[in-house]
Amino acid sequence: MKMHLLPALGGLAIGPMLPRVIFVALLTCNSNATSLQSSIKPRDPLDLEVITLDSKGNPAKSVYYSYDQLLTLPTVTVKTERDPNTNTPATYTGIYISDLFEAFGTDTPFDVIGANCSDGRKQYYDRDYIDKHRPILLLKFDGKPPADWPNAEHGSWLGPYCVVHESFSPAETVYGYHEEPRIAYGVSSLELTGFTQSLGRFAPKGSGNDPEVVKGQKIAVGSCISCH
Repeated sequence: MKMHLLPALGGLAIGPMLPRVIFVALLTCNSNATSLQSSIKPRDPLDLEVITLDSKGNPAKSVYYSYDQLLTLPTVTVKTERDPNTNTPATYTGIYISDLFEAFGTDTPFDVIGANCSDGRKQYYDRDYIDKHRPILLLKFDGKPPADWPNAEHGSWLGPYCVVHESFSPAETVYGYHEEPRIAYGVSSLELTGFTQSLGRFAPKGSGNDPEVVKGQKIAVGSCISCH
């Protein structure tokens, strides 16, 4: 394993939701995405289910990857002054969601990854959002595996998986609404899907060119759809 330490980023300005990034260490493993071996049944409670959806948005295939296998992928480690889930300083180690597109390569093209949470919520990560905000699938919290992760402020366990951000700056403001990070905790499975089968369902229909309707759609995608 090789480690490349990047210089301090203490002066980086970010949005109100997440704290200043102190440092970033990128760990590049010798293994690559093609070395991942899936199983058709879970073998351990930490096995991550990855569901491929068909063109109609229905589950077409489910496979499982072990936690140890995920650790063989290239990971990034980021230290922050405040984790928004626990409101405490934290160090994240995980995989950029952008890298998961290659790692979970499938015969069916997909451009959106959905995170299914244990409480019924869902967050979608399309390529545009990923390019802007670089979300991370969390594997270690303060260097600890999921079994030793803390609970969020409201009492729920963050595991078995969680999506966090190394930093976050709202891309735009609509009617006083500021874009918020798509944080997902208690993630039990990921969905591989397309824009039409996910975020595209919330696109404006007949009045798609109406600026007011477009603004409403942005608010819905940025905040409402995780629970609806």
